Amino acid sequence: IDVVAFDKTGTLTMGKPAVIDSHVDKSLDAQSSGFSAWLYACILDLESQSSHPLADAICAYIRQNYQTGAAGLPPQLLEHTELPGRGMRATVDIPAEFVTALGWPATASSAQILVGKDAWAKDEGCVMSTPLELRSKWSDNGYTPVAVALVPIASTTPGSVVAAFALADKVRPEARDVVSKLKQRGIDVWMISGDHPAAANAIARELGIDHVMAGVLPEQKSEVVRSLQQRGKSSTADLLMLPTNNAENTAVNSPDLSKRPATVLADISATPLGSRMTSWLPRFGRFSASTTKYHPYAKVAMVGDGVNDAPALAQADVGIAVGSGTAAAMETAPALLMRPSLYSLLTFLDLSRTVFRRVKLNFVWASMYNLVCIPIAAGILYPAVDRGLPPVIAGLLMIASSLTVMVSSLSLKLHRERKY
Repeated sequence: IDVVAFDKTGTLTMGKPAVIDSHVDKSLDAQSSGFSAWLYACILDLESQSSHPLADAICAYIRQNYQTGAAGLPPQLLEHTELPGRGMRATVDIPAEFVTALGWPATASSAQILVGKDAWAKDEGCVMSTPLELRSKWSDNGYTPVAVALVPIASTTPGSVVAAFALADKVRPEARDVVSKLKQRGIDVWMISGDHPAAANAIARELGIDHVMAGVLPEQKSEVVRSLQQRGKSSTADLLMLPTNNAENTAVNSPDLSKRPATVLADISATPLGSRMTSWLPRFGRFSASTTKYHPYAKVAMVGDGVNDAPALAQADVGIAVGSGTAAAMETAPALLMRPSLYSLLTFLDLSRTVFRRVKLNFVWASMYNLVCIPIAAGILYPAVDRGLPPVIAGLLMIASSLTVMVSSLSLKLHRERKY
C-alpha cells in the first residue's frame, strides 16, 4: 500500500458530533411569534429521517433544548429527500404570518426546507442571515456548519438561510499515533472528507495529516481515489496548497504543522479526469502548482464508515470499512475492521505483509523441490550412479513438497498481533 486515505467523520473522529452553537434569525421571531418553535419542529421532523451523525446530533440538541415548543407545533412536511453529501430536503406548508415575516409574496404558501451544507444553500441562491463574525468564529474553531434554509416554491423570490448550527466531533484518541506510524512506514496519508474545509483542516492539523480534500461529494470521492491511483505516490510533500488569506500564504513552508494549511491533490488537471475535477476544485481557494515526482501507479487503501464512502471504497485497491459504520460501507468494502480502534488498521497491514511473505516462501519451497527432483527423476544421475529415481521415492517427494507448503501455511497461526 502506497497511500491510505481516510474519511473524517466516524473514521478519524468518534462519529458522535455535538452541537456547540446555534443561530436563528431573531428578527423573524420579532415579526411573528412562534417562528423559532415552528422551525425547530420542522428541522426535528426532517433530520429524524436521516441516519447521518450530524442529523442525530441536531435532533438531540433540539429535543434537549426545545422539546416543549417542538412538540406543540407539529409541522406538515412532505417529500423527504436525502441528497448524499449535501443534506436533507422536504416540502413544507408555511403559515401566512411566517410568509409575511419572511418578506415573501402571499402566494408563496409552501417552500422547500433545506438542512445541510451552507455551500448547498448558497448554490440554491439563498441569502445568508448568519452574522459574518459568527461564521468566522465557527471557521476559526474548526466547527462544522449546518445551514437551514427556506426556499419558496413557484416564486422568483430568493430563499433565506434562517438558522444555522455549529457542530464539533472528538478525534479518536489513537488516530494521531496511527497516522504517525503509517508515515513511518513510508505511506502517504490523505483525508478525503465531505465536511467544511475549515473543520477538515482543523482535524488534519491536530492529527498531523498533510494532504486534505474537503467539501467533496460522494461521487467525487471515488474520482479523487482514482486520481491518486493514476498520479502515483508523491516523493515530496510539496503539493497544491489551500491558502485562504495572505497570512496562510506566508506559512506554507513553515516546519510547524499547526501554521501550515492542508494540502490537496496536485497536478489534477494532468490526469484524464482533470477536465471534470477542475470544474469543482477551484471553490476550495487559489491554487499554486509545483513540480512533484511521481511513481507511475499507487496502490490506494480507503478507510471509511458511511454511505457516502461506498463509491470510494469500491474504487480503492483495498477498501476498508470501520466496523461501527453503515451496512452499505461494510457490504462494499472487502475488508472490515471489527474492533472500534484504528490500531486494527495497523494489525491488518501487518498481517497482510506476513501472509504475502509466507506465500513467497511457499513458492520458494515448491520451486526448490521441482528444480532439484525433476532432473533427478529424468535420469541426470544415471550415468554417475547407474540408477534413476524410483517412482516410489518420486511420489514421496511430491507428498513431502505438499506437506512442506501446508505446514508452512499452518504456521501462520503462530502469528501474534503486535501491541501498539
